[in-house]
Amino acid sequence: MENQCSFSQPSGVRLLALLQGQGPEILRREENNASLMHLYGTGTHWVAFERSACQLSRLCPEAKIIPMRLSGFPFPVVMATFGQAQSEHFIHGLPEVEEGSDRLSFKMPALPDGEYGVWHNRQVEYLSRCDVNKN
Repeated sequence: MENQCSFSQPSGVRLLALLQGQGPEILRREENNASLMHLYGTGTHWVAFERSACQLSRLCPEAKIIPMRLSGFPFPVVMATFGQAQSEHFIHGLPEVEEGSDRLSFKMPALPDGEYGVWHNRQVEYLSRCDVNKN
């Protein structure tokens, strides 16, 4: 999969382009994902979403977890991110399933039943408490 963004653009700009261009596809990929970790390159950082973000947080506790609301998505989305420089320390040696110019996928042990749901709820709890659209 070729990234349509220039590598000279800041990571934040590339992340927004990724979400706008591939957001629905990424979330469909994650919907029933139990044993893969999909990482997307945004320049100086890698990002993972939903189940892949849960896998990443298990593998790399120092990854930053960012819950967010995205326009057009009825539920909060959780992203995990880490810098390119950190990647050699924990993805080295993982069995790579797929590689592209801006995406890497790795085979991971399956998430235990219920772990993802508990993890996701814990990550989005703050968003739910602060939701100004709730009555």
